[in-house]
This record gives sequence, structure tokens and C-alpha cells, in this order.
Amino acid sequence: MWLLTYVGALFNGLTLLLMAVVSMFTLPVVYVKHQAQVDQYLGLVRTHINAIVAKIQAKIPGAKRHAE
Repeated sequence: MWLLTYVGALFNGLTLLLMAVVSMFTLPVVYVKHQAQVDQYLGLVRTHINAIVAKIQAKIPGAKRHAE
């Protein structure tokens, strides 16, 4: 909510709607053209996030650990 107040201060609601509509049609095309590179970077991000989550879960007693 805190972040949305700053986003709302920068952009009008119609501007955000327009950006969402444009993104709906352009992002799939960009993904298809550059699928290998996007998948590679998403894999790196997912690996880092899983490592951070594992560290946090190791420090919290009774936290569930998911095998991935």
C-alpha cells in the first residue's frame, strides 16, 4: 500500500490502465522473440529467491520447508 501511494502520485489511473493494456499486447511478443534469454534470467532470479527463502526458513523455528 505504501508503494502504491507513490505510484499513484506519479501516474494517473488512466495512464496506468493504458500502460497495462499496451503491456498485455507487447510483453508476450517480446517473450516469444527472446524466450531463451528471459528464461535464463528468470531461472537465476528463482534460484536466488529460493536461497533467500531457505535461509529465512532455517532461522525461523517451525517454518515449513518445501523441497523444490
